[in-house]
Amino acid sequence: LDTFKKHYSDQIKSDGSLYSIKTLEELDKTKNDSKKTIAYMVKEFEMKKSADQYARSLTSKTGVLDMGALHTYKFNDDLFAKVTTLPGATNHGLVMFLDWSGSMSSNLKGTLNQLFNLIWFCKKVNIPFDVYAFSDAYYRNGNFGFGRSQHANDFKPGELKVDMFNLLHFFSSKMKNKDEMDMMHYLYMIASKWSYRDWRNDGYPYNVPRTLNLGGTPLNHTIIAALQVVPEFKKVSGVQKVHTIFL
Repeated sequence: LDTFKKHYSDQIKSDGSLYSIKTLEELDKTKNDSKKTIAYMVKEFEMKKSADQYARSLTSKTGVLDMGALHTYKFNDDLFAKVTTLPGATNHGLVMFLDWSGSMSSNLKGTLNQLFNLIWFCKKVNIPFDVYAFSDAYYRNGNFGFGRSQHANDFKPGELKVDMFNLLHFFSSKMKNKDEMDMMHYLYMIASKWSYRDWRNDGYPYNVPRTLNLGGTPLNHTIIAALQVVPEFKKVSGVQKVHTIFL
């Protein structure tokens, strides 16, 4: 987030704010247009959750006489009050992995819209979530990827070699609303760079921070990493069910 903030602040100073303003307007419109979809998702989620609770409910006798049923004693053997116990609703969490590769460029805007819908849904129903982009192009201080300078000299048969791979933590349910919206805007500016636009009226696109540009597709690496990331998320967030989504 800090990298994006500094980069786009410098871009606005040097290239003007038109592109930033126009993409933010588009993002705001996308958010407003998605409200019906989000509301429907929330409704379906709550209905399914309620049905699941009802299916697993237990009815037990309390041992206390139901005074309202005493008059039925001649034909009703069960005069004890009942209590229906609903087990605690299963709480859910989402971990999402976004393909941050060059082959996504023409589909990135639509994919981000899907991602944002899922984030807004999670916020509405108060579900913890994390969003990671997976990339082999991220680097800092001149070091490309992860472990490029490391060699598996003691590599053994059956082991998995995972290198040139990074998870970029773009979103979290712990983010402040402003930071979340800022991050969405930054990613939307990147995605809009590859979509058809009237540059003269909508502003010429800014350069992407070179450390965060699109790269290759280390999907298998990400799946392997998820075997560690997802259980850690479950432990930290305390949820019972974690759903993993690849976009």
